[in-house]
Amino acid sequence: MYTLILVGLGGALGSIARYSTGQLITFFTSTVLPLPTLIVNIIGSLLIGLGAGTPSIAQSPHLSPLLMIGFLGGFTTFSTFSLESITLL
Repeated sequence: MYTLILVGLGGALGSIARYSTGQLITFFTSTVLPLPTLIVNIIGSLLIGLGAGTPSIAQSPHLSPLLMIGFLGGFTTFSTFSLESITLL
């Protein structure tokens, strides 16, 4: 049950960070939708790779669900890409 709470908390924070980062990128670049999503996904993928390669994070029963699954999963969600693709069409 504790792990589910960690994943949920991380996912909520990651989604907020994803939205905020996208808004910040859009504000500074005044660009169309795909660029913020691309930048967020590149940053998130890099952080997931770094976390997976760091044994203290990847093997932690608390940090891995919170950061890797929850936060970074919410941060790099594919559904945002799908929604923005449909919006562009």
